[in-house]
Amino acid sequence: MRLQIISILILGISIGTVSLIVTVPTLSRNIKSFPTNSGIARPLRQRGNFGTARFSKPPSSDPETAEPSPISLNEVVPSPSGVNVLPAWQQQSIFFACFGTLATSTYLLSAPLHSLFTYLPTSFFSIVWHPEGLGLIFILAGVSHFFVEEFKDIYPPRGAWGGLWQLPGSPEFHVNWTGVFEILGGLGFFLSISNHNPQLTSTFSALLLGLSIAVYPANLYMFTHGAELPKGIKMDNGGHAGRFITQLVLCAVLGGLI
Repeated sequence: MRLQIISILILGISIGTVSLIVTVPTLSRNIKSFPTNSGIARPLRQRGNFGTARFSKPPSSDPETAEPSPISLNEVVPSPSGVNVLPAWQQQSIFFACFGTLATSTYLLSAPLHSLFTYLPTSFFSIVWHPEGLGLIFILAGVSHFFVEEFKDIYPPRGAWGGLWQLPGSPEFHVNWTGVFEILGGLGFFLSISNHNPQLTSTFSALLLGLSIAVYPANLYMFTHGAELPKGIKMDNGGHAGRFITQLVLCAVLGGLI
């Protein structure tokens, strides 16, 4: 009971940390973006010995003739969440808070789901829910790693989250090995469920749970840095929240089957 209370507190602190760090800078940017009167008139300039004065040409209001403001090549383009332009410590706090929320929520939900799966009649799994379908999903997801090039784009590069991410290896390497394990894990899970082997089901559920947590940084990178999968389709914060809830339910179900 004490462990569950501590887990709930960690969950609340994690959610609060993410909300505070993301919301406050967003409000600050909105306040700073209000139009001001600065820049409307240019200062008077003088030249020559006669004191002749001239005004510089006011900026054009025509969008077709107005000159675009120069953008540095090193300038970071803010993601929809705005996390990637926050100070390093805030990015790292969000990283750990999201991971803490995922781990704590998975733990809190896994035990009730395990009890539920234990006492449910066999007819429930044959009529309402087919767990072997989860294995097929992992198999298809693993196969897609070798055909969808954009998977490499969502792998976080070294130095992401303010220098926190320092995992060696190329994006191709990590996309490939996770794809192989998803195929093997999904196949083993499917066969163990089909053959009604609880021990193998527990083993492959643990494998897929660990794999789901291992690939979570890629999903988190999409939220914090605006990486796109598929390319050209942007996801707003609501979409990322739904994606996180889906992954949370998946991890909890796998944890309940261990």
